[in-house]
Amino acid sequence: MNLEARTAIEALRAGVPNRAAVRLMGIGESGIEQAFDALLQRATDGDGAAHPGLGVAGGFGTGKSHLLTYLAEVARTHNFVVSRVVISKETPLADPARVFEAAMRGAVLPGRNDDALGGALGVLRATPERLEALEHAVSQPDARLAPIFAAILFLLRKPSLPPELARRCERFLAGGRMTTAAFRQALAAVGAARIFELRLPAAAELAEQRIRFTSRLFRAAGYAGWCLLLDEVELIGRYSALQRAMAYARLANWLGLEAGTRFPGIVAVYAITDDFVTAVIDHRQDEEKLPERLRLKGREQDAVRALAAIRHIEETVRLHRLPPPGAEDLARGYVSLRKIYEAAYDWVAPALPVPERTATRTLRQYIKAWLTQWDVQRLTGAVVSIVEQQIGSDYREDEGFSVPSAEPDDDAS
Repeated sequence: MNLEARTAIEALRAGVPNRAAVRLMGIGESGIEQAFDALLQRATDGDGAAHPGLGVAGGFGTGKSHLLTYLAEVARTHNFVVSRVVISKETPLADPARVFEAAMRGAVLPGRNDDALGGALGVLRATPERLEALEHAVSQPDARLAPIFAAILFLLRKPSLPPELARRCERFLAGGRMTTAAFRQALAAVGAARIFELRLPAAAELAEQRIRFTSRLFRAAGYAGWCLLLDEVELIGRYSALQRAMAYARLANWLGLEAGTRFPGIVAVYAITDDFVTAVIDHRQDEEKLPERLRLKGREQDAVRALAAIRHIEETVRLHRLPPPGAEDLARGYVSLRKIYEAAYDWVAPALPVPERTATRTLRQYIKAWLTQWDVQRLTGAVVSIVEQQIGSDYREDEGFSVPSAEPDDDAS
């Protein structure tokens, strides 16, 4: 049995393609790939400035997740740290702290299996002059970072720093909690009790500062940048109106849109269903109502950002929609899948009849049908036909998708 092939088949059967499935199946022609390559190149060649991100739209099963997995592989070959974040109840897009924490948990360094943040800090601690240069850079006013970040780098430069304290600093940078009293105690132990002002910013501001700092840290460690891939963004359609408005504003920030808070060094791509504009933005009049709702709450900048993200989604659905698979795509996919299946089970998969192509049938449906027929024939010898049923998107509002951020611990008063 070929383990990589078996892993790919299991991922495709579950409808969640992994790296093995993408490597073995490949992808068809896609304009988003060329746009993504150009975005990575601009980020690599530039001076760390933010570049507007990209979106891809498609129906359920059209290959959005497959494409994001492929783009993750591409980004790693370009020396980018890559984070894949699936928007969910546990990771609401309206909450930058939750998205950041999920991005840190899933972050992958190119060519290494280390924890991304710990691995990057390890590279810097091995080259003290680079760590000192980063400390100096984050201390400058234009870095817009609280002194706590420079204080942590100052501590990490100390060879005598206890390993447990170093791990606590890393956990804080990744989104964890650490009181200012603990920081003061650590600084006092190395004779620097009065060098840094340690009051923590408010939760929302701290989340944005962590994002800016992490992007700087990855670049300082020698990586080209940080690639963030946001999947299932359509789940914001289940948020309440105000939370949906804030989700749009946060999306503008991640994408680096002109109206948003820009995070230099981050390349962001999101996937969304192609009926989102019609079913949510148009049906609920989000473009007209939500920015005004934010303005009435005194959030003028968030109103501008939300509108920018809404228009970006509309443009994505218009320009970057994944089409149904064509005849060549199906033929190529069938041949590739048959070879993988045979390698996975050391079994000669019989030829299957050419499936009927329709405008609504997705690539995932073809793949599931082929796998199911081969599974049944391999296990029982029976020949079966496949019955399919279309499942529409669910955009019913659900308060369970809207979770407020928690305030950070701060005993600096």
